[in-house]
Amino acid sequence: MQSKFDELKGIHFLRLLKGEDVIGSIINYCKEKNLTSGTIYGLGAVSKASLGYYDLETKIYLENKFEFNAELLNCTGNISKNEETGDYIPHLHMIIGDRDGNTFGGHVMPDTIISVTGEFVIFEMCSTISRKLDGEFNLFLLNLQ
Repeated sequence: MQSKFDELKGIHFLRLLKGEDVIGSIINYCKEKNLTSGTIYGLGAVSKASLGYYDLETKIYLENKFEFNAELLNCTGNISKNEETGDYIPHLHMIIGDRDGNTFGGHVMPDTIISVTGEFVIFEMCSTISRKLDGEFNLFLLNLQ
């Protein structure tokens, strides 16, 4: 196990507007505000969602695309930086619900688009949490050492 204790630097409230991409908007906001890293929570509504499932055998994300108006029931994750490049890496999972109460979830991929509103909160940490490429899984995993 790796662990790291940190202090809360600040709380950012974001409202994503109709047509905005969840991943792109969060990355752009973090760049604009020069955020260190943090935890993200969100809810709202989407018109399109691209939710991934990581396949351990192929070591790639398989995408499930949903193109209907859905409630964004929950979005949780974090934002950290690539240890080598300093680029932001959001790691978010989302659950959406259709009009019949069916739910779908997975890793949030680009092209997940807000339909009415996306209300997100980023709890920014004082230090920068980084991610490092893990060769076994071909993923950028948290590096808390």
